[in-house]
Amino acid sequence: MKPSPHHPMKSTEGMVDYDRNSAAQQQMVNTQSGRMRELVGSLSPAGPEMTVVDYGCGPGSSAIEAVRPSIEASRAHFPELPVSVVHMDQPGNDWNALFQLVFGSFGYRGGSDDIRTAAAVGTFYSQMMPASSVDMATCFAASHWLSQTVSVKAPGSIWFADLQGEARQTVWDQAVRDWSTLLRHRATEIRKGGYLLVGTLGSVPDETEINGTAASGRGIYRAIQVVAQSMAEDGLINPDVLDRFVFALWFMTEEEARTPLEEDGQLAAAFDIEEISVTPAPGNNRDVFGAYLADPDDYAKRYRGYIRAFADSTLRKQLFEPGVSSVADVDALADTFFNRLEELYRTQTDKYAFELWHLLVILKKK
Repeated sequence: MKPSPHHPMKSTEGMVDYDRNSAAQQQMVNTQSGRMRELVGSLSPAGPEMTVVDYGCGPGSSAIEAVRPSIEASRAHFPELPVSVVHMDQPGNDWNALFQLVFGSFGYRGGSDDIRTAAAVGTFYSQMMPASSVDMATCFAASHWLSQTVSVKAPGSIWFADLQGEARQTVWDQAVRDWSTLLRHRATEIRKGGYLLVGTLGSVPDETEINGTAASGRGIYRAIQVVAQSMAEDGLINPDVLDRFVFALWFMTEEEARTPLEEDGQLAAAFDIEEISVTPAPGNNRDVFGAYLADPDDYAKRYRGYIRAFADSTLRKQLFEPGVSSVADVDALADTFFNRLEELYRTQTDKYAFELWHLLVILKKK
């Protein structure tokens, strides 16, 4: 039996073919592969094992690549130590898919008796590991999601970068609280000399933007706004619901990510800052799918797949479910939305291109 449309969605429910459509997440992980090896190689192990934790792991192959460099570096530098790998995410993560990859032909467990694999189920806005137990912690493409949904009155804007006034302040207050909370719990869990590496989407200064910053994915979220508005005008979405809908996320600038670590006494005492930076993603950071522009159909399908992979569950729960009477109605609205989104990218192509800047935060526990 299918759940009621008003039943809370799981964290990865609706992520259609997440692994296939997570190229940007996988690129972010792969870009930091060498750095992860370097950090693990510089550790002075406390034993009795090397503990590697990936926070907000997700269900795809990027979760494997987020820990593989640390495993390989540990084996190379500390062959006497067994390795403990912990994948951490919310209850609704597709754990079956993840562990099929872990133990599959391209996983890291094939024939390995010196690796212990576990899942930590919950939220990284709480303590998830014993105190001083983690040697190497990573968090990729996850820390920008807020700890809870935010409802603000903001007609014409469905994400933080275009908000103004009280609505923007409300979302920012939640974002900075969450970032500080995430860091405090990692400060408890990571042992002295251990590392935290956070890689996620960032923002950069841009005087042409309404709030003075250009945020990763600004084209994507504005395309979502255009399609949602068209459905509201056609009577398919409640306009009042749309006016209060905002994605619960914030892509920080370098300054925004750094400030709590320097001004919060507890965090300043806990961590040394190894690096905080926002840089263009490798390749075509002005259009992640720009290589496919010559074929508008392919280009549009790639945007549809990528956006649906991360946004479907949020759109269903907060935008499509209110006011409908069945799961079938939600499914129909979702199909209509993504059909219109694909058509928008087919006809407007790079007007709503996916620009991407990587925020990298590397901290060492004092």
